[in-house]
Amino acid sequence: MVDSTGQLSVTYKEFGVGVAFTPIVMSEGRISLKIETEVSELTNNGAVTLSAISIPALKKRAAKSTIELPSGGSLAMAGLLSNDVRQNIDGFPGLKDLPVLGTLFRSRDFIKQETELVVIVTPYLVQPTARKNLAKPIDGLANASDRKANLLGHLNAIYGRSSEAPVGDLKGDYGFIVE
Repeated sequence: MVDSTGQLSVTYKEFGVGVAFTPIVMSEGRISLKIETEVSELTNNGAVTLSAISIPALKKRAAKSTIELPSGGSLAMAGLLSNDVRQNIDGFPGLKDLPVLGTLFRSRDFIKQETELVVIVTPYLVQPTARKNLAKPIDGLANASDRKANLLGHLNAIYGRSSEAPVGDLKGDYGFIVE
């Protein structure tokens, strides 16, 4: 936009792939799911040129749906197709237009771009659990020995299913030092 003082201002618009959903828990463990998908991309069709600056346009495709699913049921939502086919003929000026020999002096580019967005959603109902059943992020964290750290490059001890996982603690040097 150009305002009354001649200043050029451009408004940023988000583009790319967007997914928004709103789950509602209903009776008997069912989930009502409202899902909105959107794909937008920059295009030169409809571009605006202001003060020798070309501002591309947005091409947007959107789909909305509401569905009721059981916990663990899946929804596959496809569509938002884009099919772009372009063909370009380049060649040596004058010689490319000769009736028979012209094909030797020209090249044909054929560009076909097809995209489709597929969204697969599987909602689950979870039950609350006791605090003692929850694991901390540091559970199972144990420093590797100096020999394993220096020779094998291990940062923490590796244990298998047969041995008990070590109780993690944050004693020692951890994190980053900013000077």
